[in-house]
Amino acid sequence: MIRFINCVRRREDISVDEFRRYWNSPEFEQLFERLFKIVQPRGFAKNLTLQVSANERIQQERGSGEPFDGTLEFWWDNAAELLEKYDSPQAQEIRQEMLDYQKQFIDIQRCHAFFTEYSPKMLS
Repeated sequence: MIRFINCVRRREDISVDEFRRYWNSPEFEQLFERLFKIVQPRGFAKNLTLQVSANERIQQERGSGEPFDGTLEFWWDNAAELLEKYDSPQAQEIRQEMLDYQKQFIDIQRCHAFFTEYSPKMLS
């Protein structure tokens, strides 16, 4: 399985509450619905980072920076399926619309987006 993962950070001039309003807005949901119809992922996850003290403790223990504000994931069965849909003119158009919308509340330069190969393992 191939996954596209996008780890996002809010713009520094946007509060956490403002970020969450954009993230949960009907406009963002409509963009996703349009994107789904075109790229037809097998699955999708849209996650917000919890605002909990455990995250602060993890940062201190590891000496790491602030966590991402959210993550977006899409997955497909194989790379050929993904590339056929991802590179289509319709997908390029909606991806640009998505990027334009995200620039209102996401600091694109501080985000990380990448493809992974997912191999699930079951614990016994």
